[in-house]
Amino acid sequence: MIHRLIDALRSVLFNLTFYPFTILYTGILSIFCYLPVSQAFVRKGIHGYCLGSAWIARIVMGIRWEYRGLENLPKTGPVIIAAAHQSNLDPILTYNVRQDVTALAKKELFSLPFIGPILSKVGIIRVDRQSGTAHKEMDAVSKIVHDGGQPIIVYPQATRTKPGQYRPLKSGAYFIQKAGDLTVVPVATNTGLFWRKGFFHRSGTAVFEIGAPIPSGLSKDAFMKAIERDVVKRSDELFVEAGFGHLLPASADKDK
Repeated sequence: MIHRLIDALRSVLFNLTFYPFTILYTGILSIFCYLPVSQAFVRKGIHGYCLGSAWIARIVMGIRWEYRGLENLPKTGPVIIAAAHQSNLDPILTYNVRQDVTALAKKELFSLPFIGPILSKVGIIRVDRQSGTAHKEMDAVSKIVHDGGQPIIVYPQATRTKPGQYRPLKSGAYFIQKAGDLTVVPVATNTGLFWRKGFFHRSGTAVFEIGAPIPSGLSKDAFMKAIERDVVKRSDELFVEAGFGHLLPASADKDK
C-alpha cells in the first residue's frame, strides 16, 4: 500500500517534469527544423531528448531499464526492428541504441506543431492508414530502408498495447522484409508495466530484449507466428518474470 502511494506521488512529479520538458525541448528543436541545419544535427537533438527523458523516468519515477540481446542488433546497416509497443519508453530505448533509426508514422502526425517538423526533417516515413492501401506502400518503404542503410522500427501491434491486452498483429514487417530481403529482429519488452499508458506509473526495471533474427524465406503465416512467439508471447514471459503474471488472461498464463 505504501509502495503504491509512493508511486502515485512520484507519478505526479514525473508528469509535472516530463511533459513540460517535452514541450520545451521539442518546441526549441522544431525551430531548428526550419533552419538550414543538417538531419544529423536534428538527430543529435532527438538523442538528447531521449537520454533526458530516460533519466527523468529513472530519477523522478524510479524506472530503470535493462537491455538484453544487444548483440542481435547490427550496429550499422538496414534492419527491421519488429517490436512490442506498450509505452512511450519503447521508441526512447530504441533510439538510444540506433540513432539512425526511422519509422512509419500516420500522416496526421506531420501536421502537429513541434512534432511534425521534426518527423519531416529526419525522414520519418509517412503512411496513410485510412487509405486501406498502406500494405501496398511497403515496397517503397523497403527501398527507402535498404538504400538508406538504416534500421526501421515497426510495431506489429500498431499502437500501444497494455499488458494482458491483445490486438490482431499487422503484417507490415513481413512485406517490408520480403520486398527488400531485409533482416528482421524481434523485440519483446515489459515497459508497459512501469511507464504505463495513463497518468500513474510504477517504479521498477523495464526490460528491452532483442531476440535472434527471424529466419528469412518464411511464408507469411510462419513469419507472423514467429512474430507472435518472439514479440507477444515473449513479452508475456517478461511480465511473469517481473511478478505481474496476474495481469495476463488466464488462458495466456497457462501457456507459459
